[in-house]
This record gives sequence, C-alpha cells and structure tokens, in this order.
Amino acid sequence: MTSLKKRSRGPEPEPLPDWLAWPVRVVAVVVVVPFKLLWELLVAIRRYVLEPIPRLMYRYVLRPIGIAIDYVILRPLAWVWRTLIWIPLVWVVRNLVATPVAWLIEHVIAPALQALWDATVWLAKRTRLFWIYLGKGVYYVLWALVQGVRWTVIGLYRYVLRPIGIAIAWLAETGYRYGIRPLGIAIAWLAGALWRYLLKPVGLAVAFVVGVIGYYGIRPAGLLIAWFWRTVIVPIGKAIAWGWNHSVVLLWKYLVVAPVRWAWQSVVAPTGRWVRDAVLRPVGQTVGRVLATLGLR
Repeated sequence: MTSLKKRSRGPEPEPLPDWLAWPVRVVAVVVVVPFKLLWELLVAIRRYVLEPIPRLMYRYVLRPIGIAIDYVILRPLAWVWRTLIWIPLVWVVRNLVATPVAWLIEHVIAPALQALWDATVWLAKRTRLFWIYLGKGVYYVLWALVQGVRWTVIGLYRYVLRPIGIAIAWLAETGYRYGIRPLGIAIAWLAGALWRYLLKPVGLAVAFVVGVIGYYGIRPAGLLIAWFWRTVIVPIGKAIAWGWNHSVVLLWKYLVVAPVRWAWQSVVAPTGRWVRDAVLRPVGQTVGRVLATLGLR
C-alpha cells in the first residue's frame, strides 16, 4: 500500500538551494510575518472588541434603560391615563351625556316627530282636494305667465325689432349704394385724374429740371470747388501752417519760452528758496521765540 501511495504521488520537487532559501526565509520573516501578525491582531480586535460592543451595549445599557423607562414613566402614565382620565371620561359620557340624550330622543323627540308626522298625514288626507286644486291653480298661473312672456317676446321681435332692423338695413344698403359708393368712386376718379394729369407731370417736370440743374450746374460747380480746394486751398494752408510752425512758433519757443524757463529755474526759483530758507524762516522763528518769551503766543 505504501509503495502504491508513493507511486501515485509522483516525484517530489527538489528543495531550494541554500543560497536562495535563506534570503527567501529572511524576506518571509521580515515582511510576511509582521503583516500576518497585524492581520491576526485586526481580526482579534474585530471578533473580541468591535462585535461584542453592540450586544453589550444593548444588554447592559439600552435594555435596562428601556425597562426603567417602561416601569418608571410609561406604565405609570398608562395607568394614570386609563384610571384617572379614560374611565371617568367614559363614565361621564355614558351616564351624563349618552343616556340622557337617548332617553330624550326615545321619550320626547321621537314621540313629538311621530305625532307631527301623523298630524301632517291626517291633515294632508283631509285637505287632499285643496292641495290638488292649489297645485293645478299654481300650474295654470305659471303656464299663463310663461305663455304671456313668450307671446310678448314674439310680438316685440315680430312687430318692433324686426321692422326696425329691416329699416336700418335698407337705409344702410341704400346709403352705401347711392351715396357712399358713388362718392368713393368719384373721389377715386378725381384722385386718379389729379395724379395722372397734374401731380405726375409736375413731378416729372420738377425731377427733370432738378436733374438738369444738378447734372449741368451743381455737379460741375461741386467738382470745380473740390478741385480748387485740393489744388489751391490745401497747399496754401499747408504752406501757411509750415511757415507758422517754423517761424512764429520757433521764435516764441526759443526767444520767449526757453529764456523764461531758464530764468525761472536758474534765478527766480533758487533766489526764492534762498530767501525762504535764509531770511523768512529765521525771521519767523525769531519772531515766534520773542512772542513766546513775552507770553503772546
């Protein structure tokens, strides 16, 4: 049997050489073992710490608190509601409201309604003919009123409104046929004749005259003025501007502006600063000290 098992297993793998086995073992000890220990620690924390916490909280905290609330608050409130409020309220409603109302309905209201119904039935039987003739009278009166209103409306339409409408329509048609339409035709003919024989010829004549004047008078005059402006006025203006800029402006700049600027920067401004710093400021300080000594400042 052992020989058969050994034959069925097949050839065993060759062991690793020592130069390769020892580094593999070192890596397994340094890397794999710490991670394996950390994983086992996390599994133990989950199994023995995290999972029992909800059960322990429910068993030793929440369930006792719920039982205490039930026995201390809810059950006393339920007993107070049932014994001191609900049962007295039901007794009051049943004995002081429902029973008197039922007795009143049974012995007072129901007999009164029954007696009123019997009296109404008896009176209706005894006065049946009166109500029948009264109903017929009311029916005939209403029928007569409806017929009167109907024939009044028909007569008003037939003999008043319809003739008035026919007359208005005839007047409108006659006025349009013999008044407004001929007048409109006459106005249209006059407007056409006025446009054809007066306004259009006058407009064509005016347009012809304006075109001739514009083409043979205004256009050559404009071209002449434009040529004179470009050929004479513009060169003369440019020459005057060049002469002004290179004569009067240069003379004013170098004979007036430059000497005044030099005199101001070189003479007036330094003299003013010297007078301010060397004369006015010491005099002011001296006067201030004298006034302060005399007590006037």
